[in-house]
Order: sequence, then C-alpha cells, then structure tokens
Amino acid sequence: MNTDTKKLHIEQTKDNGRIFCKLSGWLDPNTTPELIEKIDLKNVTSLVFDMKDVEYVFSSGLRALLLFEKKLAEQNGNILLINVSDTLRTIFEYTGFENMLEPKQ
Repeated sequence: MNTDTKKLHIEQTKDNGRIFCKLSGWLDPNTTPELIEKIDLKNVTSLVFDMKDVEYVFSSGLRALLLFEKKLAEQNGNILLINVSDTLRTIFEYTGFENMLEPKQ
C-alpha cells in the first residue's frame, strides 16, 4: 500500500462566513488533529467538506465532524458533506451522521 494514501490533504477557502474544504486521503487518529487545528470556525456559519477523495473515515474523524457540527450549531451555522462515496455514505448513515450529507443524486 502506498503510504501517501494514509495522509490527509486539506485545501480550504474561506469567504463571507463560509469555509469550503476539499479533503483527500484518510481521516484517522493520526490525521484528525491536523484537521481540527486547521479549521478555524471563528465567524463561520457554513462549513462544506468535499469528501470525493477521502478513502476512509475512522471514529476519530467522525468525532471531529461532530465537534465541528456542535460548534457551528452554537453559531447558528451548519456543516455539509458533499461528494461522499457510497462506502463512506453507509458509514455516515449507520452512525447517525446522515443530517450532514448532501441529498443523494
């Protein structure tokens, strides 16, 4: 296995209270702290994660998404996960995160 696939790459843009964040790689116990550190929710009401290139999400990644959701709710904001693969969608739905998912097309 290519060890690069276990890294997390984060590209984000912030504009007018909205963060758009493209993720690729793995969201696991080693990479989740980096994600939490890099996403600054100050004055943010919308956080969109493009999950197209995310290969797997561990429970630590789920906890991070829940943390973002709770912080945004306190700011009357929301979080949305887009371009989620069927495999990850199943994980999110099974664990009760379906409210963060964009509607299936």
